[in-house]
Amino acid sequence: MEKSVSDRKGIDPMLVLGKAVDMSVKIKGGDFPLGAMPMKIQRIVREANECYGYPVDYLAGAMLVAVGLGIGNTHFARLKGKWDESAILFMALVGRPGACKSHPLNFAIRPFTELDGKATRAYVKACEEYERQRELPMKERTDPHPVAPLCKRFLISDATPEAMLLIHSQNLRGILMWNDELAGWFKNFNRYNKGSDEEYWLKLFNANPSFSDRKGVKNSVYISRPFISVVGTIQNGILNELAQGSRTSNVFIDRLLFVMPGNQDKQPWSDREPSFDIEAAWADIIGRLVEMPYETDDDGNIVAGILPFSPEAKSRLYEWQRQNTEECNREESDALKGVYNKFDFHAIRFCLIIQMARWACGEADKSEIELVSVENAISLVDYFKTTATRVQGIIRELSLSELQRAVMSALPDEFTTEQGVEIAAYNSMPERTFKDFIRRFTGIYFQKIRHGIYGKI
Repeated sequence: MEKSVSDRKGIDPMLVLGKAVDMSVKIKGGDFPLGAMPMKIQRIVREANECYGYPVDYLAGAMLVAVGLGIGNTHFARLKGKWDESAILFMALVGRPGACKSHPLNFAIRPFTELDGKATRAYVKACEEYERQRELPMKERTDPHPVAPLCKRFLISDATPEAMLLIHSQNLRGILMWNDELAGWFKNFNRYNKGSDEEYWLKLFNANPSFSDRKGVKNSVYISRPFISVVGTIQNGILNELAQGSRTSNVFIDRLLFVMPGNQDKQPWSDREPSFDIEAAWADIIGRLVEMPYETDDDGNIVAGILPFSPEAKSRLYEWQRQNTEECNREESDALKGVYNKFDFHAIRFCLIIQMARWACGEADKSEIELVSVENAISLVDYFKTTATRVQGIIRELSLSELQRAVMSALPDEFTTEQGVEIAAYNSMPERTFKDFIRRFTGIYFQKIRHGIYGKI
């Protein structure tokens, strides 16, 4: 196995493709743990950040989704027994207007838009030939019974569940729901039916078998292991709409990963030109993933390659999960408890994505998930835990009542329960209501310093 650049003795770990990365470059909005990504991807992100002003968080986060789509159903991570996780991710790039969310997302997804464009052009030609053959007398046809062509696509933006599964059935590797404005996705839930689209997407997140029964047996579609990821942008001011209706009670929102740079200020243009073709370099990485051969069973389903964890990698992952469990049990916010629970699954998926990304970049093989991939996955979890907490805070703030805002404003930075009760009473909030307010928002607006003493975050 080829070692990563950072593992080779005597070689500067920042030397990639024969050129050192300038560590003095100021990363714009760089809260994302970029070191978790393979070196080739790091260099692309840094060039895009410096030359085009793409915030690191948005571009690197969208790249995780793109790598996952490139993997699709071809490879799973296996923790034990038959517990297999695919690379499915639901991700939202969060920021206020003008925070430069769409351009990095488009860059990350562009290799697939190019593939879809090529496939669509070939499909149009194939349809023309199909219709031409059908119009010919039987004896003049190249094939006596021509078969209608299929269009293998990776991307969808707006489709009914039935249409989405039909598209997926033509590309069993996997597809991506890509919405520049993610609000359009969840606002359309139940638009076409009276059922619960939230529950349907929960099934897809877990890769549970899915089917659609439309009129006529020929139009029925069954997919034993769906792979449908989701990515898009959303503005801070409408985050609370994600928590409306049943999307909180059925923990739909807990499945979403939020990319949210600390610095969302508009950046001035840079006159620096990229030192290499970053679009081509990124397309090469995705291309290596998409071009991976795979086997199919008798029913045409993909037989996934299984990546087990190396012994040290598995030991580290179990150690992290115990720590995450303890943190979850200590957490007083029910909203954050739900979020932390789901990171058990996200951690495994990150391990798969990072290992396969390292393979696509020539840093590792794909026979097993290594310790370095687990460590990098854990750093990603830490980042997304932080952004999830910030998003929950925004959601709660947007949904706070006028009375809750008044009490929040009146409370000092540190206070005892008794002091808080007194301040709340002065603002006409009953003691029981105040204590419930503190309990619900601990971890979001308040932190428990010690028994009976709280601080505002």
